Amino acid sequence: MSNLRVNNIDQDSVKDLRKKVEENGSIPMERVIEGEFRLEGSPMFVAEMRTETTKVVVTADEPKVLGGQGVHGTPLSYVLFGILACFASTLAIVASDKGISLGKLRVTGRIQYDLAPVVTESDSKIISKVIIDVGSDKNLESVLPIAVKRCPALYLTINPIPVEVRQVQQG
Repeated sequence: MSNLRVNNIDQDSVKDLRKKVEENGSIPMERVIEGEFRLEGSPMFVAEMRTETTKVVVTADEPKVLGGQGVHGTPLSYVLFGILACFASTLAIVASDKGISLGKLRVTGRIQYDLAPVVTESDSKIISKVIIDVGSDKNLESVLPIAVKRCPALYLTINPIPVEVRQVQQG
């Protein structure tokens, strides 16, 4: 049996999740990724990301200007990729929920940043702005603010989130 998909979103899955939220009030989740910084060669960082059905090995390098080899995607590029992927998915979910069937959805993202604070005691802001341009065959003005509010990656970007950094014993 094939589930109804609108904008590549399984409507039954979203409906089931919405029902669970109505019953429980919230759905706490946690995502864990463990990676290793390699002290020689490229890629500099390697991590395995698991999904419900598979695992994907993701690699990163710093650009040459930061002492890396610049062979693999940069950590900041993956941040932007994550924001764009999350926002596009959230926008597709919101659009389908509002009865908007998309024929095309493209997102372009920019992060404006300054490397001075990375390598010096500069008090400049490292990240000054994230810009997302949305292209679609449909008018999305009514759903864009909803998607901005609901997107987990944008929520993380916009709101101060407690961050704990702690050293753990390695075997």
